[in-house]
Amino acid sequence: MARAAEAFGDPMRPHASGRRARDLLEDSRQSIASVIGAQADELVFTSGGTESVALGLRGVARAAGKPGGRIVVSAVEHPCVLGSATWLEADGFHVVRVPVDDHGRLDLDVFLAEVRKPGTIMASVQHSNHEVGTLQPVAEAARFAREAGVWFHTDACQSVGRLPMDVLNLGVDLLTLSGHKFGGPAGIGALYVRRGVPLAGYPYGDDRERHRRAGMENLPGAVGMATALEAALEELGDQAAAQWALTTHIRNTLAEQVASCSVHGHPTQRAPHLVCFSVEGVDPEVLLMALDDRGFRVGGGGVASGIAHAPSPVLEAMGIPHAFSFRIGVGRLTTEEDADRFLAELPALVGELHRMEEAASDTLDRIRGNDS
Repeated sequence: MARAAEAFGDPMRPHASGRRARDLLEDSRQSIASVIGAQADELVFTSGGTESVALGLRGVARAAGKPGGRIVVSAVEHPCVLGSATWLEADGFHVVRVPVDDHGRLDLDVFLAEVRKPGTIMASVQHSNHEVGTLQPVAEAARFAREAGVWFHTDACQSVGRLPMDVLNLGVDLLTLSGHKFGGPAGIGALYVRRGVPLAGYPYGDDRERHRRAGMENLPGAVGMATALEAALEELGDQAAAQWALTTHIRNTLAEQVASCSVHGHPTQRAPHLVCFSVEGVDPEVLLMALDDRGFRVGGGGVASGIAHAPSPVLEAMGIPHAFSFRIGVGRLTTEEDADRFLAELPALVGELHRMEEAASDTLDRIRGNDS
């Protein structure tokens, strides 16, 4: 990235610095495309996963030019997908949210029925859930969409760089990936757009990215993203196996040893690096801060707002209402000792918070009794 920053130039210009920048940019594009089984000209660089999703969904919908057309998504998509869907609804499109089971898996029968309905333009189903980690039957859903003549997008931000990914085997028309999810820099992402898929570019202003996205490309970001993905690919199998073992250990111990704790997501068909759980009877924000004081950086609340005390819309869609989710993500630097220390401290911490909640409730009851 430092070398790319020093080689600054406008990739659109024919002078020496522009040609040097263009070579670095196209080398990065080719590198990333090859990892997911795509051609270099099918990859559009963006500012991240959120922009890639918006470009894919809104770009296809606008290219179709059919306000009132139908868009089919799963009920547990990332907020960037659901947010783009809401924008399309405001623009006159009809969005259908397909239900999931109690593990977060897409109801394929309902999905098939929906994509077959007249007027359906496109569908979007994430590869692995950002919160509970459940893997979706993307290849089957993409095949159903293709047979119905419907464009198909998948948000693979949680999967690329952690699981093998081949757009041809999946049969998808569009795929979103994000650099920082596999060790690259923040502020860079990409959208795979299969050749022949109509896409209205955005934003407007120049002819970059083959007329699909205007504005100067983030050259150091693209180089960093390609380098990180190459490094992730070299040890993908070993890392997936190690992270799977670690998250399985965490899931099993949470379910067995933490009072009033529920572990969410599919037990086997899941991304290797994520664990999602909820704990009844404790203030989620207090628990998050207590864990942070002990050195554990655990996610909580909705990913769109970052509000720890907000119930999880993903768990709500899975039939678990009013639940507050906690999310653990493990990486190549996470050790078994880290997990064991977390699992040793969490039960005692939850027990302490339960006792505090009970004492506060008893005090409140006494005060109410005195007032009456």
